[in-house]
Amino acid sequence: MATREEKIKNINAGLELMSDEELDQVAGGTYNNTAADTRALHEMGFDIKSRSAGDCFWMPTNNEAQSDVAKIFSKYGISVDQSWGAVSNKYYRKGKEISRQQAFQAVADAVGKPLPELGY
Repeated sequence: MATREEKIKNINAGLELMSDEELDQVAGGTYNNTAADTRALHEMGFDIKSRSAGDCFWMPTNNEAQSDVAKIFSKYGISVDQSWGAVSNKYYRKGKEISRQQAFQAVADAVGKPLPELGY
Protein backbone atom coordinates (compact mmCIF):
# COMPACT_ATOMS: atom_id res chain seq x y z
CA MET A 1 0.00 0.00 0.00
CA ALA A 2 1.30 3.43 -0.92
CA THR A 3 2.27 5.86 1.79
CA ARG A 4 0.60 9.24 2.15
CA GLU A 5 3.66 10.93 0.63
CA GLU A 6 3.59 8.58 -2.37
CA LYS A 7 -0.10 9.29 -2.90
CA ILE A 8 0.50 13.04 -2.80
CA LYS A 9 3.37 12.70 -5.29
CA ASN A 10 1.07 10.73 -7.64
CA ILE A 11 -1.67 13.35 -7.39
CA ASN A 12 0.78 16.18 -8.01
CA ALA A 13 2.27 14.33 -10.99
CA GLY A 14 -1.22 13.93 -12.44
CA LEU A 15 -1.95 17.62 -11.94
CA GLU A 16 1.23 18.55 -13.80
CA LEU A 17 -0.01 16.55 -16.80
CA MET A 18 -3.30 18.46 -16.96
CA SER A 19 -3.67 21.66 -18.92
CA ASP A 20 -5.21 24.76 -17.34
CA GLU A 21 -8.34 24.10 -19.40
CA GLU A 22 -8.59 20.53 -18.05
CA LEU A 23 -8.09 21.75 -14.50
CA ASP A 24 -10.91 24.26 -15.01
CA GLN A 25 -13.16 21.38 -16.05
CA VAL A 26 -12.57 19.40 -12.87
CA ALA A 27 -15.96 19.54 -11.28
CA GLY A 28 -17.11 19.19 -7.83
CA GLY A 29 -16.71 19.20 -4.17
CA THR A 30 -13.66 19.42 -2.13
CA TYR A 31 -12.65 15.89 -2.96
CA ASN A 32 -11.47 15.06 0.55
CA ASN A 33 -14.87 16.10 1.93
CA THR A 34 -16.80 14.22 -0.71
CA ALA A 35 -14.70 11.09 -0.20
CA ALA A 36 -15.25 11.23 3.55
CA ASP A 37 -18.99 11.68 2.98
CA THR A 38 -19.11 8.56 0.79
CA ARG A 39 -17.33 6.55 3.47
CA ALA A 40 -19.61 7.77 6.27
CA LEU A 41 -22.79 7.17 4.24
CA HIS A 42 -21.54 3.73 3.24
CA GLU A 43 -20.85 2.95 6.90
CA MET A 44 -24.44 3.95 7.67
CA GLY A 45 -25.64 1.28 5.24
CA PHE A 46 -26.50 3.38 2.20
CA ASP A 47 -25.95 1.94 -1.27
CA ILE A 48 -22.98 4.14 -2.10
CA LYS A 49 -19.45 3.18 -3.02
CA SER A 50 -16.93 4.17 -0.35
CA ARG A 51 -14.34 6.36 -2.11
CA SER A 52 -10.85 7.55 -1.35
CA ALA A 53 -9.76 11.15 -1.86
CA GLY A 54 -7.73 9.98 -4.85
CA ASP A 55 -10.83 8.39 -6.39
CA CYS A 56 -12.77 11.60 -5.93
CA PHE A 57 -10.08 13.81 -7.39
CA TRP A 58 -10.44 12.55 -10.94
CA MET A 59 -13.45 12.96 -13.23
CA PRO A 60 -15.83 11.25 -13.87
CA THR A 61 -15.42 9.45 -10.54
CA ASN A 62 -15.71 12.75 -8.68
CA ASN A 63 -18.95 13.65 -10.46
CA GLU A 64 -20.38 10.22 -9.66
CA ALA A 65 -19.42 10.47 -5.98
CA GLN A 66 -20.83 13.99 -5.74
CA SER A 67 -24.08 12.95 -7.33
CA ASP A 68 -24.44 9.93 -5.05
CA VAL A 69 -23.77 12.00 -1.93
CA ALA A 70 -26.17 14.75 -3.00
CA LYS A 71 -28.97 12.27 -3.79
CA ILE A 72 -28.77 10.63 -0.38
CA PHE A 73 -28.74 13.90 1.54
CA SER A 74 -31.57 15.33 -0.57
CA LYS A 75 -33.84 12.46 0.52
CA TYR A 76 -33.57 13.92 4.04
CA GLY A 77 -34.08 17.57 3.11
CA ILE A 78 -30.39 18.46 3.05
CA SER A 79 -28.54 20.03 0.15
CA VAL A 80 -24.77 19.94 -0.23
CA ASP A 81 -22.63 22.60 -1.90
CA GLN A 82 -19.59 20.61 -3.01
CA SER A 83 -17.27 23.43 -4.07
CA TRP A 84 -13.96 22.64 -5.71
CA GLY A 85 -10.79 23.88 -4.10
CA ALA A 86 -9.82 24.65 -0.56
CA VAL A 87 -13.37 25.47 0.53
CA SER A 88 -15.06 22.72 2.55
CA ASN A 89 -18.39 21.33 1.45
CA LYS A 90 -21.37 23.19 2.92
CA TYR A 91 -24.62 21.66 4.07
CA TYR A 92 -28.06 23.31 4.13
CA ARG A 93 -31.41 22.42 5.62
CA LYS A 94 -34.52 24.53 5.10
CA GLY A 95 -32.35 27.19 3.48
CA LYS A 96 -30.04 27.58 6.47
CA GLU A 97 -26.43 26.46 6.59
CA ILE A 98 -25.79 23.67 9.07
CA SER A 99 -22.61 21.89 10.11
CA ARG A 100 -21.52 18.63 8.55
CA GLN A 101 -22.15 16.91 11.88
CA GLN A 102 -25.70 18.32 12.00
CA ALA A 103 -26.33 17.08 8.45
CA PHE A 104 -25.16 13.58 9.29
CA GLN A 105 -27.01 13.61 12.59
CA ALA A 106 -30.26 14.46 10.80
CA VAL A 107 -29.76 11.55 8.39
CA ALA A 108 -28.71 9.19 11.21
CA ASP A 109 -31.79 10.14 13.24
CA ALA A 110 -34.08 9.67 10.22
CA VAL A 111 -32.77 6.17 9.48
CA GLY A 112 -32.29 5.11 13.10
CA LYS A 113 -28.54 4.60 12.82
CA PRO A 114 -25.75 5.88 15.06
CA LEU A 115 -23.71 8.82 13.88
CA PRO A 116 -20.66 7.43 12.02
CA GLU A 117 -17.07 8.58 12.43
CA LEU A 118 -16.86 11.82 10.42
CA GLY A 119 -13.17 12.10 9.62
CA TYR A 120 -11.87 14.13 6.68
